[in-house]
Amino acid sequence: MKPDQYHPSLRPLEEACRLAESDWICLRNPLVGFGERRSLIGKLLWKGAVMLRHAALVFRCWAVCSHPHILIREFSTWPLLLVFPLLLPLRRKLFFVIHHNLQWAASSRIERAGFTALARLGARWVLFETQELAGLEALDIPSGQNLVLPHPVLESGVRPIILASPENTKIIGLTPPARPVIGVAGYNRPEKGSGELLKLLAECFPDCELMLGTANPETISGLPGVVQIVDTASDEAYSRMLAQCDVLVQNSASNRYFYRVSGPVADAAACGTAVIAPDFPLLQHQITSPVPVGEVFQRLEKMPQAVQTAIESARAGKYDFAAYCAARSAQALAECLDRFSRRRQDG
Repeated sequence: MKPDQYHPSLRPLEEACRLAESDWICLRNPLVGFGERRSLIGKLLWKGAVMLRHAALVFRCWAVCSHPHILIREFSTWPLLLVFPLLLPLRRKLFFVIHHNLQWAASSRIERAGFTALARLGARWVLFETQELAGLEALDIPSGQNLVLPHPVLESGVRPIILASPENTKIIGLTPPARPVIGVAGYNRPEKGSGELLKLLAECFPDCELMLGTANPETISGLPGVVQIVDTASDEAYSRMLAQCDVLVQNSASNRYFYRVSGPVADAAACGTAVIAPDFPLLQHQITSPVPVGEVFQRLEKMPQAVQTAIESARAGKYDFAAYCAARSAQALAECLDRFSRRRQDG
């Protein structure tokens, strides 16, 4: 993956910082683009490159230290801890966007120790959706020093919703697809559970079309023959695939995604596609706030009912994608940044 393709759903953060009246600047620190990690030497070189990128981040932060607020996208916990003493004079200005880091800290003692040390040194976090999460008090979460934002949505425009009733199809002069399209999207990795999910969908929805969109289709094997595999390496192909789906389904592992939000959820909503995902705290908040754009399920065996409900609701126009996207646009995030800045000044 190229650095400019890393976490593309977070791009509105940069625009939000430009739009904010309280003088924010966003620095990207992508942790990719360092070559393969399949061999021991490759892994060591990758870790060394990550460390060098964090060292360079120190100089980049000092170069923009005239700004009162510096929002930093992407960091690796221990490399940041090693360079953080050089950033101590700036710590009140710095806000680090938590993406995978919270999940790592909850799952690994080593990562938890590093995360806790950063919090004690005065690191301030940007969390998506909510910081009211159980069992994280040792990580200084929740805290009034942290910034909480809705996960952004790319302003690519919401597609028209094709309503299923005969009356509505007459009004708009369109006929909905005869077979609903159920999609699964994202890099093919074991923790995403895409293979198991698609097999279950094929069994439960024989009258639906199944589509898998992934940027690494060469790794796919053993899927039901009814699944259409789409290469989504380009942004255009990815958006086109999402827009073709009635619903997008995720089956993320709890030990990898319990404390994480989802880029595909945001991307699907931007395309007017409903989302079904496990009922994890941040995913549940992301899918239902400020208005629902999909359904959640607690156990995999309950997923088919959630999919059926989402298909029916989407085709009936019950999900307000426009309101959802407006509340998560770059302009809406800029207003959140300004409110947070005013609270800091008043406090």
